[in-house]
Amino acid sequence: MYRNIYYSSRDSLAHLFTWDKNGKRVVKKEIYSPYFYVETNMDKHDAISIFNTKLKKKVFKNSFERNKSAQDGAIKRLYHNIQVEQQFLIEKYKDDYEKPEFSENPLKVCFLDIEVYSPDEFPEAKDAKHPINLITIYDNLSDTFYTFGAKPYTPTRKNVVYTECTGEVDLLNKFLEFWENDYFPDILSGWNTDFFDFPYLINRISNLLGEHDAKRLSPLKSLWCRKGIFVKGQELDRWYIHGISAMDYLEVYKSLARGLLESYALNFVAQHELGEGKLAVNATSLASLSIDDWNSFVDYNIQDVDLLVRMEKKLQFFKIIRMLAYKGLTSFEAALGKVQIVTGCVALEAYKHGLVIPTFVSGPTRDEIEGGYVRDPERGLKTSIVSYDANSLYPNTIITLNISPETKIGKIIRKTDTETTLLLTSGTEKTISNEKLNKFMDIEKLAISKANVLYTQKKKGVVPSLIDGLYSERVMNKNQYIDYKKKLSKLTVNTDEYKTCKFNMERADTIQHVIKILLNSIYGVFANKFSPICDSDHAGSITLTGQSVVKQASVIIDQYAKEKHGLDKSLTIYGDTDSTHVTIQPIIDKLKLKLYKDGKVSPEGLELIDKEMGTYLNEEIKKWSASEFKSIDPRYYFKRESICDVGVYLQKKRYIIHVLNDEGADTNKFKYVGVEIARSTTPKKAKELIKKVIENSLLAQDQIKANNLYKEVYDTFKTLGINEIAIRGGLSDLEKYEVKSDGFKIGLGTPNHVKGAIWYNQLLKHLKLEKKYERITSGGKVKKIYIAPNKFNINTLCFPYDYPPEFKEFEVDYIEMFDKLIKPPILAVYEAIGWRLPDLTNEVTTDLFDIFS
Repeated sequence: MYRNIYYSSRDSLAHLFTWDKNGKRVVKKEIYSPYFYVETNMDKHDAISIFNTKLKKKVFKNSFERNKSAQDGAIKRLYHNIQVEQQFLIEKYKDDYEKPEFSENPLKVCFLDIEVYSPDEFPEAKDAKHPINLITIYDNLSDTFYTFGAKPYTPTRKNVVYTECTGEVDLLNKFLEFWENDYFPDILSGWNTDFFDFPYLINRISNLLGEHDAKRLSPLKSLWCRKGIFVKGQELDRWYIHGISAMDYLEVYKSLARGLLESYALNFVAQHELGEGKLAVNATSLASLSIDDWNSFVDYNIQDVDLLVRMEKKLQFFKIIRMLAYKGLTSFEAALGKVQIVTGCVALEAYKHGLVIPTFVSGPTRDEIEGGYVRDPERGLKTSIVSYDANSLYPNTIITLNISPETKIGKIIRKTDTETTLLLTSGTEKTISNEKLNKFMDIEKLAISKANVLYTQKKKGVVPSLIDGLYSERVMNKNQYIDYKKKLSKLTVNTDEYKTCKFNMERADTIQHVIKILLNSIYGVFANKFSPICDSDHAGSITLTGQSVVKQASVIIDQYAKEKHGLDKSLTIYGDTDSTHVTIQPIIDKLKLKLYKDGKVSPEGLELIDKEMGTYLNEEIKKWSASEFKSIDPRYYFKRESICDVGVYLQKKRYIIHVLNDEGADTNKFKYVGVEIARSTTPKKAKELIKKVIENSLLAQDQIKANNLYKEVYDTFKTLGINEIAIRGGLSDLEKYEVKSDGFKIGLGTPNHVKGAIWYNQLLKHLKLEKKYERITSGGKVKKIYIAPNKFNINTLCFPYDYPPEFKEFEVDYIEMFDKLIKPPILAVYEAIGWRLPDLTNEVTTDLFDIFS
């Protein structure tokens, strides 16, 4: 078990943060010599590769010497040449990492937020020239907020410990003393801490106290700065605190949360997750609040930290990260990426078979890889829609074809009516007759992918074995979760038995979710050029074969309709990466079957869809894949996802369906894919208005009712406030176009949203508001509105947060905003159905179609 790992190449020392047998947090130091394997022809060898070749182990003094040897050598493929910390962890824990007790000790997770007094400008982390006047840090083990401030404050919460300081230097010194005396956190987090709080704190301590004191933030007295990282158009520095996993909760949230949000400001995300946001304060800025109302200023800061604490208690992201890291025996920070985790999983799976995986010095060259299949939809209004999803399409393709580094035999590069040319994995070409090739494939049990790559099935590959094991483990943990959940409901709360059962239930649920993430990550590691096991042939085989499977599902369903019901017309509406959508309306009409009863799918309908069609589809897809790919273990299975009474299909990846049954459960919801209402840039109020028209239009299928609703929505929209209708989006290249502008005069070729940002900055200057509001810069999110004619000739304005009340002389162009926000998605639905959208700007409608519709 481990809390952290850091390897120092300078002194060849591995620092392992762990616990002793009594659960006490300790740090162990071990001299460690990294290594890799190379192939050898000698009888005496140290290991066997997954290719069944003999390997010789080459050990080095440190990682620098190992890297130098790997880069200088002519050998393209090494073995087990993985990151040193991960290599150390695998060596140490390869026999223990799957035991339940491996994760029984709690991690110390801290959330931090600093406040900087900067009344005249936005503070830059790299300069750190403004004073820090407040720091709050929360410790999960003590459930306590520790706050350090420059003025007196009386806590309003029981679990707040406040330390009053005489000034900034005293504040920083007392914070560092607390930090060192409290044995440091395992994980340190906060919101946007990677590029503000962490670097600002480090740089500010360096400026005032010296670099030596800044290093006190690390239990190893060691920091490292990775300079010149481009983030949203800005070149920023990323600091690493050795011995602590410093992880930005903003990035954690973006990586692990389901679905996209229109904003990733803390206030917006907290409202979304908790129904509560930042503390409302009566001040124009935090700088003025710190002067006028210190108590509210401190409460505001503590509330920001508390929002993160409560989100983590709900979402359990760090528990997931810990389990992911343990699955691949890597650091917690590396768990946000998938390459190291999956590499570790594959290496550990190979170890179980007594084998060693190959790695590359700098990654092999990667060819272009075709993505998933997306079919053009049959456009328009559809009824009685059923969608079938291929279960874990890419993982099951890996198993079906037995895709693994050691199972690839070669690739067909040319084929005629009589002969085939193969490019073997050895690099040699071989041309044989098609007859001999077929016999060879049968004898050697070769599977063939849609990328024309051949894989042996004589022995199960390491990667398919890993996936099979993960599948089994996930099923076991899902079942355990259900069992523990049932048991928990019958136990008395807060008893030891209840606590143990709750711990086991949560652990089982976390493990099954972690495995789901891993299973979905394995394909990406084959396609990632920085992965040690990257291979374009594997990646292309997975995507192209997956495409063919989804296409064949449509063929089989049409085959079913013809064989069972004598229907010649295709039922397929749409196909996506792992799903196919069909309308069974022709079958319903022919059978005179009542598909819906009281707003639910009828038992007869479920029998037809799940038992008859579903069974037929899965029996035939298994037969087809065994024949098509020569697979001895075809794993494809389509599960029925949605049954919908009505839907409208617009174009690829753009449709709306009304779902009555979702994966066997009755429901009543609309699902939006790709249309404006599903986009994170569309404001919440606008989404509600768009839904009102579209959903009633589809359900009623009545154009007169839809037109009346459209007019009603138009009138409502004109009453909304600026912040409710502003369009949110990213901003880049502002500085590039700003230099071309002259005051309010904009340079040629400037994009509309960039114009709005330039005009906003100019208005701050013109109205002398630059000290009150932050200027817009490239790389962030902004809100955009269209402006009615005015003396500045401004037609667009962008703003970063709330619209400044000082801009009161400008009026919103509600007609233009309506045309940009509300009209497009409704127009798209109208056109797909075959209706004509009324022109709301004309008082009198003269179109006869509208009159008699």
